[in-house]
Amino acid sequence: MTPVRHAPGDARQARAAARRAALFVASSVFVFWVVASASFRPSDLAVGMVTALLLGGWSVRFLWSGVAPAVSGNLLRALPEHVLLLAGEVALAAVHVARLVLDPRLPVRPRLVRYRTSLRSPSARTTFALSLTLTPGTLAVDAEAGCFLVHCLDEDSARRLLNGALERRVARMFAEDTAW
Repeated sequence: MTPVRHAPGDARQARAAARRAALFVASSVFVFWVVASASFRPSDLAVGMVTALLLGGWSVRFLWSGVAPAVSGNLLRALPEHVLLLAGEVALAAVHVARLVLDPRLPVRPRLVRYRTSLRSPSARTTFALSLTLTPGTLAVDAEAGCFLVHCLDEDSARRLLNGALERRVARMFAEDTAW
């Protein structure tokens, strides 16, 4: 069997694309670092930069095997809205969970809910699961063939999941039509 030979430019182009993807990831991680740390001290910025560069290189090498996922303009436009709405939902859910924990009269009735999603792409499903898990009171426990098993702390948490708003928002971000 004869090995396949590629033109010298192919390897160079692939390395350049991998570097661009790593820099994009590193830049995104660094911006998140600065916002999350709320610090502009040189030492904090240096740690953030090193961490971002390491994560950028690691993600391109191990997560995507040198091929970064496609990021559409629609996704870039919808992402800030999603992050802001998710932050609001997380804050409200955190207050709700705190009330459940601190007030013994409120019912904590944990349950597992099967949630079938119409999201098709792995990126959309992963975004949905991560957004769901970030929200206090819900945790994606398992996912298989478009069906998520979600631990809900109480009825309100289950109701928030089952109303489908999060799935619709993720579907819009990834330009997927849902059954809604």
